Amino acid sequence: MTIAPRSGWWRRLRHGRGFGVHSPFAYRFIREVLRERCAYYAYDRVDALAAEWPGGVSGARMLFRVAAFVNPSHAAASGVAAAIVGMACPSALVDGVPEPQTGLIVLQGGENEDAVLCCAASGATVVVPDRNIPSVAALFARLRNETGHGHCFMNGSGAAVFVGRRTLPAETFDVRF
Repeated sequence: MTIAPRSGWWRRLRHGRGFGVHSPFAYRFIREVLRERCAYYAYDRVDALAAEWPGGVSGARMLFRVAAFVNPSHAAASGVAAAIVGMACPSALVDGVPEPQTGLIVLQGGENEDAVLCCAASGATVVVPDRNIPSVAALFARLRNETGHGHCFMNGSGAAVFVGRRTLPAETFDVRF
């Protein structure tokens, strides 16, 4: 008996290495942030927090790399995610409420979608490091369609990142990270 791979596996495999990605920003983001395997300066502390994180070690490390890349002045995260973002961006104000000046939002379920959409429209990055958040694909489709800009990076297992920079065209990439 053979098991058929999930749909889109070949595209995720190719895009995960940057092949077939024509946006210079998306290529750099995939290679240097989502798929980076080199050690960062605080991975030992991030790994210690990952035991309490539903996304596991890989999700915690990915959140740390995204937060370090975005380097927001204001972030909306709570619990372990707030500690990870605080390590990546020590000067950032980290609280649990998305506001218009928020640069990074970590969705953990229960957030107001309209507030998230408002922040993404003004250029925020939205991270979903856990596959247990319901309707991630629908939320990210709404983000992409209603904002009209930004790159969506979707993992086949449920993790996702939306970079809402206004200079980026609305585009979705299926990436394995």
